[in-house]
Amino acid sequence: MKEGWALPFPGWTAGEGKRGPRFFGLGEVRLAVLSLISGRPQHGYELMKEFGARLGSLYHASSGTVYPALKQLEQEKLIEFRMEGGRKIYRLTKDGRKHLAEEAGAVRAIWSRATEFENLGQHMGPHTMAVAGPLNELYLATLRAANWSGGDPDREDQVRGILRKAAAELTRLVSQRKVDAPLPHGRGSVPGVRGN
Repeated sequence: MKEGWALPFPGWTAGEGKRGPRFFGLGEVRLAVLSLISGRPQHGYELMKEFGARLGSLYHASSGTVYPALKQLEQEKLIEFRMEGGRKIYRLTKDGRKHLAEEAGAVRAIWSRATEFENLGQHMGPHTMAVAGPLNELYLATLRAANWSGGDPDREDQVRGILRKAAAELTRLVSQRKVDAPLPHGRGSVPGVRGN
């Protein structure tokens, strides 16, 4: 990974894109396109807009991504098009529906990652930058530990146990603060001043 802070998102591929970690793994863009077309026939620009609606800032679907995927799907005979108003409107073929059914788990995983990101984004703000450095250190240490475990179930259990303990401790800390700790200075109240 590049030096500096790169927020780790569940399910992101290991490679780096121009803007950081890549959301889509090998072959996943075409599956995502196929799944979007399954909802209703669409043209390329509609697909780009739907990617934007579903993935927001997580992934920017450009014409350089969507149209090659459409061409590939067409060559594989998984989609077909009809001309309407000067545009190609794509829909699934019988083979496309079959392929999508066979890959249903992979498609669910793609959109599940998008949902996880959306949920994670609800907790992000300027305050998260205060812990960005240590979180990046934890992320990198976790990747090294996962590599160290090398498929050994006992080592994998050790790594998972450490991460679960850390998550439980942070959850306990937040729960405790909600019950018995006032907001810190600068977070909605000023010490010694009533009614603010």
